[in-house]
Amino acid sequence: MMPEDPRPEGAGRRSAILLSSHDDQVIGADHRGKGGAAVRKKTREQVEHLIEKKATELAELRSSRVRETMHREAQRIVEAAVREELGHQRSLMDRRMDSAGETAVKQATETVLARTRGMLEEANRAYLERAREQAQRIFRDSVPPVISIRMDGAPPIQVTENAHEVLPDVILVLNARCHALLVGPAGTGKSTIAQQAARALGLEFHALSLGPTTPMSKIFGYYDAHGHYHDTPFRRAFEHGGLMLLDELDSGHPGLLSELNQALSLGVCAFADDMVTAHPDFRVIATANTYGTGPDRQYTGRQALDAATLDRFVILDVPVDEALEERLALAQAPTRTAQAREVLDLVRTLRATAREKRLPVMFSPRASIDSAKLIQAGAEVADVVEWRVLRGLSTAHRSALGVDER
Repeated sequence: MMPEDPRPEGAGRRSAILLSSHDDQVIGADHRGKGGAAVRKKTREQVEHLIEKKATELAELRSSRVRETMHREAQRIVEAAVREELGHQRSLMDRRMDSAGETAVKQATETVLARTRGMLEEANRAYLERAREQAQRIFRDSVPPVISIRMDGAPPIQVTENAHEVLPDVILVLNARCHALLVGPAGTGKSTIAQQAARALGLEFHALSLGPTTPMSKIFGYYDAHGHYHDTPFRRAFEHGGLMLLDELDSGHPGLLSELNQALSLGVCAFADDMVTAHPDFRVIATANTYGTGPDRQYTGRQALDAATLDRFVILDVPVDEALEERLALAQAPTRTAQAREVLDLVRTLRATAREKRLPVMFSPRASIDSAKLIQAGAEVADVVEWRVLRGLSTAHRSALGVDER
């Protein structure tokens, strides 16, 4: 009978199975030899050792499986944690990228706005500069400069009209109690200078135009059939003071001019009704297109003036004042300035060509001013040039001036 196995039931059962199988072999072998008890003891020890070894291997196997299971679980947990962290980092990155994108868009927008503002400011400055230049040009063209004339012992005289450059000299001559003869081409503003001089000096203005058939009565007055005396502008200016304009002096009859010499030199004049002494404020401005030398290629109807007549005047040249011409012409076409300037430039070119080639044709400032009026009224430039500038020119003169036949 075998003693009881003190090991647990489960372990012992497997061990017993192993032992029984092994014991049968060992016991069978021991019965065939000698010293059976010792052999059985040794055999039992070997069997127990083998059982312990198998138990250890089994425990190690179980421990290895547990470790593998734990490793897989830990790996799963780690992978889950990594995925979660990656998702979190990706979310943070997305938010940062969104924020960076918004910042970039904002910065780009601010840059564009800043550049746009800069461009607008630059364009605005350029526009304002052009507008300022244009305003100054318009002001210069349309607003006359103020002329201040200073004379000894008298307050300065201010002239605020569009005035010829010769006006200050004319005022100076008249203020010196002298008479002036203004000589220059037609249309240069000689009569206008006389009017402006009268206003500047505070004198009443009177005017007469002389010609070959101008009668004495037009200057000195006359009695009608009823015995009534009729005075003249010259008589009123001579007796009561004022500025007398004798226009076209070189067109007047020599006999009439000789009668005027006494009044201008002595200050006494025999009128039809009485002998009258000149008023202290009596002044005369005469105008002429020639210097009293008689007719020329442009002014064929002029009379020669004798030296005695010329000696009564201070003679002043009145050329074309192109600055005044431009102001007056452009002022007539405020809404069509470019077209008026086109005609003005043409008139100036033709004038210079005619002077250079000594052609008997005239292009006075009146042509520029009248053309501007027509343009402002709606006429086309080509028509205006033909109507007012080139009117009456022969084919030979057009060719000499370099103007095509229109």
